[in-house]
Amino acid sequence: MTSSPAPEPRAERFARELAELKIPDPAAARAALWLRIGQLLMAVGLVLGAIAFPLAHGTDDSLAQGDALALGLGGIAAAVVGAALFLRYSLTGFLRFWLARRSYDLELLGERLTTTPPTTPLTEGEQHHGVPHTDPAPR
Repeated sequence: MTSSPAPEPRAERFARELAELKIPDPAAARAALWLRIGQLLMAVGLVLGAIAFPLAHGTDDSLAQGDALALGLGGIAAAVVGAALFLRYSLTGFLRFWLARRSYDLELLGERLTTTPPTTPLTEGEQHHGVPHTDPAPR
């Protein structure tokens, strides 16, 4: 008497298939490093901007004001680059997992569609866009 193996729970099967796809871990060291660099650049940009404002307004020397303005613009550039890095690496992990999950759900749907019995032919009222004639209005 041979017993067939118990069906694998859906969550365990998803985790196993995700490991088989060899999708890199979103918390990998390189991604985490770039994420921290982005955070650091955003913080440095804010600090430089905050320092540049009083420097530019605290003097009448146009050369010192020009230096302060250059410092402020450098801070703005650092903040923008840091925000771009932060968004890129924070969304990458989420979107990678979302894509794997979507692929798994589509595969499951495909399996379900191939294992269901064939449907009966449409009746006269269902010929129009697949909506039965008993529906009050098409959706």
